[in-house]
Amino acid sequence: MDTTATDTRPTFSRLTEGKTRHSWRAAVPVVIVLVAIVALVGYLASRLSTYSQRADVAERDATQYRDQVAAITKQVGDLQKDVTLARSAGRTTVILEAAQPAKGQGGKKKAATPGGAWAAVAWGELPNGKTWMRVNAYGLSPSLEGGKGYHVWMQPQSGDPVDIGVLEADQNGSGFAIKLDLPPIDQGKSVMLTMDAQDAKRPGDVVASADLPKLKPTPTAALPQAQAQPGEQAPATQTPQAKSGGETQQMHQPGK
Repeated sequence: MDTTATDTRPTFSRLTEGKTRHSWRAAVPVVIVLVAIVALVGYLASRLSTYSQRADVAERDATQYRDQVAAITKQVGDLQKDVTLARSAGRTTVILEAAQPAKGQGGKKKAATPGGAWAAVAWGELPNGKTWMRVNAYGLSPSLEGGKGYHVWMQPQSGDPVDIGVLEADQNGSGFAIKLDLPPIDQGKSVMLTMDAQDAKRPGDVVASADLPKLKPTPTAALPQAQAQPGEQAPATQTPQAKSGGETQQMHQPGK
């Protein structure tokens, strides 16, 4: 008689089937957390880049603002200096006129050169010992031939002439120029109005000129004559003493 052997070993199908079916569900939260972390890191990196760009733009704007403030401050200072000089009469004013035409034969004067340009030049001192000149010119030709222009030159006692500036003539034939940091007040010799090239380095054709007066620099404020040295007492000023009654009576006695 055949006997059939049966497998009596326990089976774990329920356990293995359940783990296989639910294992992917346990990994879902981990994947979500990882994705969230990656997204957060990307967001923070993007925000950091944005803040860095904004900081660079803000720094650039601040630099431009500082440069603008510095430029405006310099312009205000220059305007204040110009206003101060415009209000100052200076130490002297000279008139630049064309040389009088020489007399010809028979005592008659030769014809004057055309143009009739002249200028008034105010000359003053600066606190640092240098000088300034302010030029008001009149009778200028609005357009000169050959691309020439009007210049004003200062001739010091020694050295090369100093260019005061180019005079731009308006429709009325008037021009203006101002120059600072010129030689001291006692070093001036003459001033000239010339016609020469715009970029001339030396005076050209002299239209009008004038000699500068001999002036002395303005002395600085003197110190007090008597000053107490360290450890010494200042000298006492003498005050008038009242005379005694007897001396006063003698002064008023008759015949004395």
